[in-house]
Amino acid sequence: MLKTALMTVLMGLAASTMAQATAPLSLEVAQQRARFAREQMSDAESKLREADKKDQIARKRLEEAKAQADQAAKALQDAQAAFEAARERHDRAYQDLKRAHDAMQGTNKPQR
Repeated sequence: MLKTALMTVLMGLAASTMAQATAPLSLEVAQQRARFAREQMSDAESKLREADKKDQIARKRLEEAKAQADQAAKALQDAQAAFEAARERHDRAYQDLKRAHDAMQGTNKPQR
């Protein structure tokens, strides 16, 4: 009998708790929840603006880096072209020097 009475009391408490859970919210609680949701939305918008600014800065830096890379590539090509031209001049000068040396060797040969 005690078990039955205890079960009845527990069932009654559970039913009243469920009824309260499904009851409409009070105006004050609804306003608090709305303020909290508005604050969260405001924070999210703020974070979105910060992320957009960072994204714009990163894109600008990327474009600047691309421009610098293009300039460096152009400078490298110019340097390579200058190097090739200098190598050709060096090779011609060396061949001229070698011919002159060989000619000098030919005129300085002892006669028999």
